[in-house]
Amino acid sequence: MSLSNENNILSAIGTRTILNLFSNVRLQLLYTTILFLSREAFRRTVPRLNDLHSIHHYINLTWFIIPVGLFIISLVLPFTLFVQTDNAEKYPFYYHACFFYTLAAFIELLSEPFYLLATVTLNYHINIYIEMFASTLVYKNGECALYYYGFGYIIYSLSITLSYYIYFITCKTEERIRLFIISSFKDLIIKPTHPYTDPKLSNETKTFFSQGILMKFLTVGERYIISLFNFISYKDQAIFDIINNLGSLLPRLIFSTLEESAYVYFQQTLSRTKDEHIQDDQWQEEQLSSPSGRS
Repeated sequence: MSLSNENNILSAIGTRTILNLFSNVRLQLLYTTILFLSREAFRRTVPRLNDLHSIHHYINLTWFIIPVGLFIISLVLPFTLFVQTDNAEKYPFYYHACFFYTLAAFIELLSEPFYLLATVTLNYHINIYIEMFASTLVYKNGECALYYYGFGYIIYSLSITLSYYIYFITCKTEERIRLFIISSFKDLIIKPTHPYTDPKLSNETKTFFSQGILMKFLTVGERYIISLFNFISYKDQAIFDIINNLGSLLPRLIFSTLEESAYVYFQQTLSRTKDEHIQDDQWQEEQLSSPSGRS
């Protein structure tokens, strides 16, 4: 048997085995649940630049993503590993894949402070370009990502995180301040301020976190039910996942990042318009209450 034919056979066998694993609902839920619950509330409460009384308060808040992520991992990972695994030992590298998906999610969380700071300054193009670069890198190395059962997700997360840090290092001081508000890595370090974070932003983040749990279940609740009660086998879960995602694959690839940017943009625009109306109303009240206004 020639080397090329042998590689083709091994490729076909490996692709089918790993594809079942990669398309598994449980592993996808592990990755997306960690990311969504850890960072979505912070992304939904990005303040306007003019509303930041102290950048250190906001940076302290953004780093809460890491302990929140570790807490979510401590809850979700044991469930994925040991609850209703459908004889996972029959599937190659299942437990390795769980840890790889978890590691990839945690690595991606390390880039979140830069993502949020770029969003505050309305420089959405940085986030879009970096995520496009990471997706392209994984796509160009598809075989590596496929065979190493989750390694592709680690490549993607590392690409995003390293791109932010490298891009920040290569920028000049003026450009750093314009794009990320901060001028050096020292500014990104947690500061012992009092209060530790902005109370208003902290309360909003808590509110969005509780709403995010409900939103996540309403969006992909059927996958949690399938995974929790193990109604169908891993192979059937893979088929379900492929059929469910195939129709929305292209729109999600194109518009997912744009959706996040548009949400923050309109949120800040509407907030700015609301503030202007409030100021106009206050000005009118002052004019009416003044002696010249009454006359």
